[in-house]
Amino acid sequence: MKKFLLMSVLYALLVLPSLAAREQNAVRGVKRAVAMFVAYNFFYIFVVLVLWTSMAD
Repeated sequence: MKKFLLMSVLYALLVLPSLAAREQNAVRGVKRAVAMFVAYNFFYIFVVLVLWTSMAD
């Protein structure tokens, strides 16, 4: 599980911009990509603080 959490950063770097690239308007796509990265970072911080500390090696 810890390996998946670490690899999720790489997946996010590939998936989130590709989702935002589907927007017709470039400005809206950039705003969407930034918003998704911010939301992902908050989610990742929460998961690391809550789940990572409770996981056994």
